[in-house]
Amino acid sequence: MDTNLNNNKDADKEETNQQEEYNENQENEMNLKDREEVQQHTSKENKKIETHKKHNRFIASTLAIVMMILIFAIASVFSYEVVRESSFFPTKNHTKDYVESHDFVYGLARLTRYLHESKVQNNDWYDRRYENLESIKYYVSDKDNTFSISNLEDTTNKALQKEIKDSIFYLEIKFDENGNGEVESSLGKRFYKEAFLNNLTYSNKEDYAGLDIVYIVPKDFDNYNDFFTDNMKSSYVLNNYLILILIIGAISILILTIVAFSLPYSSQRKAAICKLYNRMFLELKILPWMGFVSIFFVTVFTGYGYNDFNIETTIYDANTFFYLIGIPVTFVLYLLIYLTIVYIKYIYYTGFKEGFLRNSIVGRICLNVFRDSKKILKEIAKIDIREDHHKKLFMILGVNLLALWIIALSTPLGFILAIAYSVFLFKYLLKLIGKVKSLNEATSQLAEGNFAITLDENIGILSPIAQNLNNIKEGFQLAVDKEIKSQKMKTELISNVSHDLKTPLTSIITYVDLLKNQDITAETQKEYIDILDKKSKRLKVLIEDLFEASKANSGNVELYLEKLDVIALFRQTLGELQEKINHSTLQMKINAPENKIICELDGKRTYRVFENIMSNILKYALPSSRVYIDIIENEQEVSFTFKNISAYEMNFDAAEITERFTRGDKSRNTDGSGLGLAIAKSFIELQNGGLKIIIDGDLFKLIVTFPKVE
Repeated sequence: MDTNLNNNKDADKEETNQQEEYNENQENEMNLKDREEVQQHTSKENKKIETHKKHNRFIASTLAIVMMILIFAIASVFSYEVVRESSFFPTKNHTKDYVESHDFVYGLARLTRYLHESKVQNNDWYDRRYENLESIKYYVSDKDNTFSISNLEDTTNKALQKEIKDSIFYLEIKFDENGNGEVESSLGKRFYKEAFLNNLTYSNKEDYAGLDIVYIVPKDFDNYNDFFTDNMKSSYVLNNYLILILIIGAISILILTIVAFSLPYSSQRKAAICKLYNRMFLELKILPWMGFVSIFFVTVFTGYGYNDFNIETTIYDANTFFYLIGIPVTFVLYLLIYLTIVYIKYIYYTGFKEGFLRNSIVGRICLNVFRDSKKILKEIAKIDIREDHHKKLFMILGVNLLALWIIALSTPLGFILAIAYSVFLFKYLLKLIGKVKSLNEATSQLAEGNFAITLDENIGILSPIAQNLNNIKEGFQLAVDKEIKSQKMKTELISNVSHDLKTPLTSIITYVDLLKNQDITAETQKEYIDILDKKSKRLKVLIEDLFEASKANSGNVELYLEKLDVIALFRQTLGELQEKINHSTLQMKINAPENKIICELDGKRTYRVFENIMSNILKYALPSSRVYIDIIENEQEVSFTFKNISAYEMNFDAAEITERFTRGDKSRNTDGSGLGLAIAKSFIELQNGGLKIIIDGDLFKLIVTFPKVE
């Protein structure tokens, strides 16, 4: 009995243990599932956090690059003024040095000429550089103080002395009755008096007689913004400050390059701005550089001048504009340099083919060319070999293909290349035959006289033929128009010659018949004889001019060329015509250089040129008007420009006036043969010169040019 009891106890104990073990296993299984779920949830959260961190690092790296370059650009721009204010670039004596320079002397002399001609003589000369001057104070008067010109508000002697006392430079020029100037300067011998007086010789010395001119440079000279201050600042900017900017820029770019190459590419490529720039097509990468260069040049060249914004004044003063422009421009330049260096690294790590060739529009186009080969095969499938030109084409291609196969036997891919080449050649020749056919049809229409067609010139190697045919068509049309114009001119010439010769001849015949009348008085006979003498001389002049014009136009003129002073010859012509000029009501305004200008010309023929031109002006210019004659020389030639207002309506083309028997007076009531300018033009062209006529309303402008000799 005790044994059974013990057995039952052992059984209950074993069952209890099994139940506890089962419960423990269940609990462990449930804990494992919970842990897996927790781990999965935690992994998802960690991935989200990691992604967010990567995104933040992505943005932070781009901002870091931009901020780094911006700070570097600001430091570079601000370093300019720091270095400039150092002992290497002193700025205290700029005004003093400028006042003692030749540039200042020349500018002051030109100001004197300008004030004299525009203010004293009231000539039509306006130069905005010398208007509203503030950096130079001036006072112009005569000995008797009958007039004065000044930009000072108070011109009393006391006020002038105060201005002189508060100035850094003072100059007074007194001209005697002969126009000789005596210069008194606060700089003494440091002021170039001779150079100043020599620069005034462009005007007549006597015109300055009796004038007293005072110039004062105030102490705050460099605070103004006009011609003289800009000239001073420009000289120092070009000679010193621009070099300083280039040196600072070169050093900054060198440092930036070292930094950009030193940073690891693995960090640089993660930046959004670098990633975007690397993925851009190579052609698009050039656009920012072109934009930067364009903006730079626009900023520099549009800022040049005498206005509120002047690039040279901006650099000199290092004012607000300097930083507003300098910092953005420097930042863009540095950013482009940095991105370009990162792109060079990108090519190095990805390979030249992937990073450079495939990263361009041209490379992509090459890939598309191979893809288009399918379209070519489809076009070949549509070919109908029953057509005659297709048969000939296939024969040529067959021979060509056989030749290519023989040549390509030495290479493994020669067979494939030969087939591809033949396909390309077939397509090209097919298009060429079509273009030849259209070209043949067009030429047939041209042969039949149909010139209304226009040939397409974009047809490959046949384009020159199409262009020549178009030129032939247009040239033929021009020839027809020219011939019609020539026939018209010949008709007008015959009519004009007949009219001009018939008029005096008719008068001669008429008065000869009248003289046969024996009842006329001796006084009437004398009057008729005078008329006959006048008309016969008129007829003689017409015949001589016609003969000379014919010889000049045909080139059958013997020239006696010699080296002569063309200015002296022109003045001699004016002297010969002085009586006629004085009797006219015209005012001659002549602007001629004082120096000699040597040309190789025929003196007699050139004199006739000037005489004909001046006679034409005296005959057809509006009475009581001004005639402007400007003589300008350059290295190769000298030009004479004659400008006058016409008394007659110029309702004709400028080229017509140099034709024979053409007059400015269409009614032909004035004296003259109408051959003056025609003869002048022929003589000018025979001496390798040129004659040009410009008509603008009633303004008649004639330009004569002659080549100079060494």
